[in-house]
Amino acid sequence: MPRILLVGQETGGVGKSTLTRGVAEAVPDAPILELESSPRILEYDHARAKGTTKRVAHFPVRADRASIDRTGGQAARAEFDAPINAMIAAELPTIIDVGANTASSLLASFDDEFVESIADTGLEMALMIVVTADASALTDGAKLLASSKRWAKARFVVENKLRGDIDQAMLKRVADGATITVLPKFEFEPRTLGFLQATGLYAIPQLKTADFQKEYGFNEARRMVNDLKGFRLAVMEAVRPAATWLAS
Repeated sequence: MPRILLVGQETGGVGKSTLTRGVAEAVPDAPILELESSPRILEYDHARAKGTTKRVAHFPVRADRASIDRTGGQAARAEFDAPINAMIAAELPTIIDVGANTASSLLASFDDEFVESIADTGLEMALMIVVTADASALTDGAKLLASSKRWAKARFVVENKLRGDIDQAMLKRVADGATITVLPKFEFEPRTLGFLQATGLYAIPQLKTADFQKEYGFNEARRMVNDLKGFRLAVMEAVRPAATWLAS
């Protein structure tokens, strides 16, 4: 049976989707299930031939109040039905990008019956979380890791240094035995950051200085390409243990 890697963090803005993309780059055949209020990982299906199977499947979550009221609460209860059904039906190593404000609710739905059913099918699941120096990200990360102990075959923590260093003793307590890796802080020039936000990691390996030279000049173009390629490599190094587990 295939393996499933969930990438989650209840706190938003910590780089979770970037790390999801890193796993997607490292395991290029892995489908991606995106649990978000709106689609965000769009780049992998833009370049695919028409008529081919989409790599990213988006599942809208966080039922709106009108739907909850209209259905007597059933909309909120059922919002994870489709993504969980897709997980169970997975035939390939699969990446699940769990949106902010969603991870705790999703993992809370993994009750004893769910865990037993997963064990019976032979499906293996792991959790990768990303934490920053923000107290909320550390607290939420610790809760997610603790709740995953019953079912996770492996657990991974990426320390994203974008908001500074985390006290290492605290980080070890949060990780609670999970494999820890680090994503260094990167300082991007505005145009480089804009390109990264627009395209993700997918287009970076093919980039050349000539792609930006006409618009920005040779030296800035060279810096942009070097910074983007360096960042992509750092992301992939940070997710390497999780990606290796998923692909093995």
